[in-house]
Amino acid sequence: MKKTAMIFISVLMLVSYPLRSHAADCDIDRGPCVAIIGKTEVRLDISPKPVKTMKELFFVVTVKGANVRGPLLLELSMPGMYMGRNEVALNKDPEGSFSGRGVIPRCPTGRKLWQADVTIPGSGRLTYRFNVDR
Repeated sequence: MKKTAMIFISVLMLVSYPLRSHAADCDIDRGPCVAIIGKTEVRLDISPKPVKTMKELFFVVTVKGANVRGPLLLELSMPGMYMGRNEVALNKDPEGSFSGRGVIPRCPTGRKLWQADVTIPGSGRLTYRFNVDR
């Protein structure tokens, strides 16, 4: 009975896990992730590099093409797995970027793909997917 239940749960997890949407769209260790929404370019950078889990990280979002007052909220999540609520408040700095500090937790399954969502008031919501070292 236990073996049948485990097989059923494994198959259910595979069927419900949409692989096509779970891939990195940038290499955060090589430089900022860039996304464009309308006429607005938004860059996400994380340091120090290489970006690792369980370390304090510095997040910077730079917006070009829109006048954003802020503050902004960066939401960190793991596609396909709930890892708890993880938000980083980004405050506007003198250079005009938005920055804040946070931690990306280590996934107990060993998965490395993380997602950062940023909502730009008046422009929309952007999603960045990137891999993080353990």
